Amino acid sequence: MAGSGYTDLREKLKSMMPYRDNHKGGGLREPPDPPYERKRRYHEDSGSEPSDYEEQKEEEEARKVKSGIRQLRLFSAEECAKIEARIEDVVSRAEKGLYKEHTVDRAPLRNKYFFGEGYTYGSQLQRRGPGQERLYPRGEVDAIPEWVHDLVIRKLVEHRVIPEGFVNSAVINDYQPGGCIVSHVDPIHIFERPIVSVSFFSDSALCFGCKFQFKPIRVSEPVLFLPVKRGSVTVLR
Repeated sequence: MAGSGYTDLREKLKSMMPYRDNHKGGGLREPPDPPYERKRRYHEDSGSEPSDYEEQKEEEEARKVKSGIRQLRLFSAEECAKIEARIEDVVSRAEKGLYKEHTVDRAPLRNKYFFGEGYTYGSQLQRRGPGQERLYPRGEVDAIPEWVHDLVIRKLVEHRVIPEGFVNSAVINDYQPGGCIVSHVDPIHIFERPIVSVSFFSDSALCFGCKFQFKPIRVSEPVLFLPVKRGSVTVLR
């Protein structure tokens, strides 16, 4: 994407889909104030609203998704700043080649840093499809840094978000402006639930129920739009 002259995915999407600027339900929005906002999908071919049945189905989907989500504001601005400085150090060390090969996974507008455990996914898979993801052999990614235990995991345990000893893998997703990740389910044969996510540097959002199409890239309206604040913890069951 960066090689096409775009540094922000929003710019690329806009150039590919100019019709969405004036399309009902289209465009990219700032996260709303309420904790949850259900989005309606509109038929792109006719511009008509979904039927009552479709709307009921989406509302039921949204309820099911919400029932498995818990959000907490655990980290203060000062704590965030301290952790963010540590994350910047991880990025710097990676640029200097100080981590093992499979600790760092680079993609346009997003770098991923595996600690404790790492796994193959997406284009790395020999066979595509859910259930094909595989853990790297033990020792092929770096251990979880002590600061992650001290500044993040310990606080999650203290607030009973997770039990002591639950975490054996910590992953840092470092998104550049406009970066995102396509819809996916963290592999059930690799990950124990809950999945715990902590957000730093800026506010963002999680979108559920999006359908992606490629060449050109397009995305449907989400069934559920979840604002994620800096310093918040999102627990996905």
